[in-house]
Amino acid sequence: MSDADLTAAYYGLSGTTQSLSVEVPVKGSDEVVTVDFVADLPEAEDITSFLENEEADLKYWFSCASCYTLRGMPDQSMEVVNTALKYFYNMDRNELPKVHTFLAWLAINKARNAPTEEDRKTALFSASESLKLGDQEPLAALASAEVLYLEKRDAEAIRALDLVKGREDGDVLPSYAQLTKAKIFFRRGKINEALRLFQAVLVEQPLLKPDPRLGIGLCFWALKDRKLAVQSWKRSLQLDPENLTSQTLIALSKFDTAFNSLSDEEFAEKYVDALDNISAIIRKTSTSSTALLMEASFHFSCNEYDIVKSICEKITSQDLNSTVVRSDAHFWLGRVAYAQQQFVEAQTHFKTAMDLNPSSHIAQLGYAQAQASRGDLQDAIFSLNAVIEKHPKSTEAHYALGMLHTERFETTGESEDSQKAVSSLLEYIKLSQQKNEPVAVSAYLALSHFHETSNTIEALKYLNKAVEAFTAHGEQAPAELMSNMGVLHFVQGSQESAKTLFETAIAANDNEETAITLSYNLARSEENSDEDASLEKYQRILEKASGYVSAKMRSLFLQIVKSGNTPELETEIDTLLSEQESNLEVRAFYSWYLKKTGRGLADGLENTHNKETLTKYDSRDTYALISLANMYRTIAREIRPKSEQETQKRKTSYHRAAQLFHKAIVTDPKNAFAAQGIAIVFAEEKQPAQALEIFRRVRDAVDSFSVHLNLGHCLCELGQHAKAIQEYSIALARFSDENRDARTLSLIGRAWFARGGQEKSLESYAKALEFSINALKVAEEYYQKLVPQMQYNVAFVQFSIAQFLTRLEISKRTVEDISNSLSGLNEAVETFTKLAELGKQAPVAPEILTQRATMGSKTLTTQLERILKEQEQYEVQFQAKIEEAKRVREVERARAELEEKKRKEEQEEKEKKLREEFDMLQEQAKQWEAERASLIIVEDEKPKGRKKKNAIWTDEEASGDEGNVEKKPKSKKKRTKKKAQDGEGDDDEEKPVKTKKRRLTKREGKYKSKEIIEDSDEDLADFDEDALEKAEAKIDGAGENEEEEEAVAEENVDEDEDMEE
Repeated sequence: MSDADLTAAYYGLSGTTQSLSVEVPVKGSDEVVTVDFVADLPEAEDITSFLENEEADLKYWFSCASCYTLRGMPDQSMEVVNTALKYFYNMDRNELPKVHTFLAWLAINKARNAPTEEDRKTALFSASESLKLGDQEPLAALASAEVLYLEKRDAEAIRALDLVKGREDGDVLPSYAQLTKAKIFFRRGKINEALRLFQAVLVEQPLLKPDPRLGIGLCFWALKDRKLAVQSWKRSLQLDPENLTSQTLIALSKFDTAFNSLSDEEFAEKYVDALDNISAIIRKTSTSSTALLMEASFHFSCNEYDIVKSICEKITSQDLNSTVVRSDAHFWLGRVAYAQQQFVEAQTHFKTAMDLNPSSHIAQLGYAQAQASRGDLQDAIFSLNAVIEKHPKSTEAHYALGMLHTERFETTGESEDSQKAVSSLLEYIKLSQQKNEPVAVSAYLALSHFHETSNTIEALKYLNKAVEAFTAHGEQAPAELMSNMGVLHFVQGSQESAKTLFETAIAANDNEETAITLSYNLARSEENSDEDASLEKYQRILEKASGYVSAKMRSLFLQIVKSGNTPELETEIDTLLSEQESNLEVRAFYSWYLKKTGRGLADGLENTHNKETLTKYDSRDTYALISLANMYRTIAREIRPKSEQETQKRKTSYHRAAQLFHKAIVTDPKNAFAAQGIAIVFAEEKQPAQALEIFRRVRDAVDSFSVHLNLGHCLCELGQHAKAIQEYSIALARFSDENRDARTLSLIGRAWFARGGQEKSLESYAKALEFSINALKVAEEYYQKLVPQMQYNVAFVQFSIAQFLTRLEISKRTVEDISNSLSGLNEAVETFTKLAELGKQAPVAPEILTQRATMGSKTLTTQLERILKEQEQYEVQFQAKIEEAKRVREVERARAELEEKKRKEEQEEKEKKLREEFDMLQEQAKQWEAERASLIIVEDEKPKGRKKKNAIWTDEEASGDEGNVEKKPKSKKKRTKKKAQDGEGDDDEEKPVKTKKRRLTKREGKYKSKEIIEDSDEDLADFDEDALEKAEAKIDGAGENEEEEEAVAEENVDEDEDMEE
């Protein structure tokens, strides 16, 4: 056997191709004895005696030990090697290091399959000790690295593996070292590095056993590339059709594919195929623990718990199985025990699985679940938190933790549990969505439950998600879920949506008991839209379930609202109370009935009933507390104190009302009615600022009609009339009908009236009168009892407007305002007179009404008539002033237009003159150009000296005496000095002499020129451009005189106008 075979035998990734038979030569003969370790397995003691007698070489001892190892008999193998160690110690000590190295490999193999962690450590210690006595060959170095790998000392193992060298070209030991290094990287999660090493080994040793393709496939699987992973395993199986590891991995991949199927039919087909593969593996070898565990999972899904127990107990009884395999077996045993509700036994198995494989978080989850089922919620929560610390992305752990906190919240009601439950469930949903896994509907339902009382919008959102989850699975949402959604819509005020959802729930329901509840919900949602249909549904419900108290109360409620109190209804309600005397909802309904019908006012029956509820049944019944508080508040408000005793009584009643409201809030911190009651007490005790703050908080919680009205009252008290009008208007628009609500219209008119007095605004008084008149019209049609009060309001506003106009500045009123007010005052006087005739039924004292009527008909009317005349005179005078002002402004406007017209004419005349001058200059410039062109003389002889551009010949230059002549620079352009040479090319240089630049120009009709003119075209061009530019500039700057234009033209002429001859 070669070193490579030895290494492969103990390496642990796969078996070796060695046959399980050894041919040992007979001592002193050419014959050999074949030892068969399959058909005729000998005892280790017999083998060692035989090898000693035949004085066999060391390699035969190793071969026999290897066969025992391959047969899964490590103890016999070690017995053979230990005997070899003793034998060669006496015979040939040079072979001892090899024996120690082989013994180390046996210990390594034993450590891999050690039943306990203690046995594993013992085996590794034994291997380390053997390697100390082993040889220094690469095989020993590889073994040392393997020990470090199993001890999880990865950094040291990698350094040791880097030292493993091959003894010759093609040696496989470096490849085995690379395999171990790849396993280290894989274990540490560095999948890409591991994949690179596995692929490198495959390139170097494509036929190596164990097959690196197995590791390549595992890397691809970890990288979520299932297709390439399966291809690698299939290629390995193709090269070695009997490789059980490849077969097992392929079978497991088929299970994964089946569990990710998109339909039940696809799942069934793929799952059966995977089971067939597992069965085939089990038929080949009944010792494949992985295959057996997969078979056990199938039997568990079929509720065949006895078969599962038989398979898993067989696996756990075999010490040769790895700790991970035995951990999985105990996990399934725990699941069986849990399914059979043997929670203590289940917890024991899960604990064993955790001990065998501390990284198995599914065993930890099972352990926590068993704890929870035994009632140890706190221990279960602690266990799940431990799982999350090690596996923060475990969706199962977050889900289980959230549901356990939910369960404990239902018992304790502590907000901490609700917060932790919500946090865990939200994290579970987020992780599930990241992993593209379906979310459990129960998680959405639990989250919705937590938000029902605090945020109905959020609660409804999670219920919608639950419905989407059912729809995604092709299932119809249950009726209970649709009903809950309907209830939330009803609470939010969307009664039509609630009705639709209740009808959908009824259509999806097939349970008769649930149908009654759903019918009640539907009837409740129809109360505002169709009272008759709702009442009819309640009657049908009572026919089926006469004891349905809620339906009975709603039926009586609708009959009272619709028809008022009748003897029959009174009897039914009294009977209901006698039958359900301890039912707090019935008692609250009876209290409302007494208040609504007025039965409890005369003899204090309502007060007695509420006190009985608090003293006999429940001292913290919020309805009774609030009812009593409102009674005390009403008593206090009706007291008009005329003495110190009455003042103290009023104060005491308010104090008692506040105490009862406070007690209701302590019992129910979210009770908006109790909070509003305290705010009303503050308002009536003239503390509107405190009341306003409470009302605003109540409005944020309960957006109701009464809240907005009370806010308006407080704002009026604080003088914030514009905001008060806004609150009254919101109440009217959202919760009432302006065509039927006389009281709210009257309140808006009152706010406008107060605003008019505060701002001294006639417009506000007019708005107050408008709303008061509208309120009166509504009262005359629907509320006859309110007509006198509304008439008084209108008359009072008319009377006040008349008073206001008498004090208003004359410039801020009109004749029409006074005339309308005079008519309104006459109506007010008539109204006061009629109301005074009502006597005690009048809204105010008749004496006051008579006094106002008298004052209005005499004093105020006289004042209005007087100011009307003053106003008429003022407006006539004011109108005359306006007309005079208009006339003056018209005259000024005409004068300004005339001046503007004259200015434009002068401007046009000036521009015309300038255009004519410009045209004349252009014509003159053309004439000059023609005359200059006729005077140009072309020189026959080329000048000897170099001339500057645009230069004009002087007399000296014309005579041939060339020298350095300085020229005067042109305006707006600098020229540099140049040196000139004489005509004969003399080398002597002379200092330049300044000279004037000469140009031709028109002077007094005569021209003075030289005989020879050089570069005249260029000079002419310069002249023309300058002249035209100046002329154009002159035209643009309108207003210059003709002398200035001539001066501009002459600027183009040189300063020295005379040319030397």
